Amino acid sequence: MNDGTFKIEKHGIIIEFSDPVYNTRCSATYLPEVAANEGWTKTEAVDSLIRKAGYNGPITDELRMQIQLTRYQSTLFTMHYSEYVSYVKERRGICYL
Repeated sequence: MNDGTFKIEKHGIIIEFSDPVYNTRCSATYLPEVAANEGWTKTEAVDSLIRKAGYNGPITDELRMQIQLTRYQSTLFTMHYSEYVSYVKERRGICYL
């Protein structure tokens, strides 16, 4: 894993890797604000994602180097429930809520 690939607070990250014991694919993601809200370093964020993906073995530098990391950016958007209902009605014609 190359630390320079993402920036805390700016990028969300998705990791994918193979469990070396069971040879299964594992993946997990965090939105951009998660690592910042937790006060994590890049390594702590990745290690947390490894656990979130279901891996229970030792987290080694060798395992970290095998991770495929994808970064992304997102925008947080909020609206009141009544605005959401109006939006759905406008887009779909009826409300399923």
